[in-house]
Amino acid sequence: MIRRMSERADSVQQSAQDLLRAVGGGLLVGLPLLFTMEMWTHSFLLPSWKIVVLLGVSFLVVIGYSAVSGFRRERTWTELLVDSTETMGIAIVVAAGALLLLGRIGPDVGLRDAIGKVALEAIPVAFGVSLAGSQLAAPEDDGDEQGMAGDQRATGTLGRLVVAAGGALLFALNVAPTEEPMQLGVEAEWWLLVVVVAVSLAMTFAIVFYADFRGGRPLDHRDGPLNHPVSETVAAYAVSLVVSLLLLWAFGRTDGVSASAIAGQAIMLGVLASFGAAAGRLLVGGGAAGSAEGG
Repeated sequence: MIRRMSERADSVQQSAQDLLRAVGGGLLVGLPLLFTMEMWTHSFLLPSWKIVVLLGVSFLVVIGYSAVSGFRRERTWTELLVDSTETMGIAIVVAAGALLLLGRIGPDVGLRDAIGKVALEAIPVAFGVSLAGSQLAAPEDDGDEQGMAGDQRATGTLGRLVVAAGGALLFALNVAPTEEPMQLGVEAEWWLLVVVVAVSLAMTFAIVFYADFRGGRPLDHRDGPLNHPVSETVAAYAVSLVVSLLLLWAFGRTDGVSASAIAGQAIMLGVLASFGAAAGRLLVGGGAAGSAEGG
């Protein structure tokens, strides 16, 4: 009896720690955008269906990210979907609470405006909640000797690209609502855009494969078309551009704009997105070989 009571107490304590970690991680990542006026404004100006699309894409990224960085190490697909839904739910509650404390929603704010604010702000908070699942966990929470290395070994190329999409979305979301990407993309000459693409590829390649950051990968050739450092870098950059285009479209930056201007905006916003993608891939590491050779 006493043993069962002790086990229940430990379970409650662990659940409380998981919840507090989730809230803290969500706020650590989401606070900058919770204080951003452009996000408040666009939450009212954007059509509801565009907000729903952004939430849907974010949920898919959270599912993928939770698969390699979730609260529990071993889960079925059903448990993974439940965990991802819980992540979005926690993010919505945290975003709503923060906006309420900041005075951005309340009785004097219309329901449509309040829902829009909470929905948009929940996106970065959700990534923070997912991140808190393991990357921000204390070492003793890993449970066994494998710890983070166990997650890294389980993270394949597709998993790294999913995490790259999450990092790209998070980084680019900080700037996409502002006017700067549009101005930079419209004013840039074609040769400057080519240079920006080359520099973005070179820098993200160096960050992940050469700079010896924790979680980086070695330069040795690997089997598979996307496992080579160059092909993975190009694939991650392509993912970053797709994420940039999605955000530019969602925030109305592509409406009535020429194809060249859209490309310029995507490339300029892609600078941030590609660095976010690189940061995400560093978080999940490069697998066992990478750990052995990099260490």
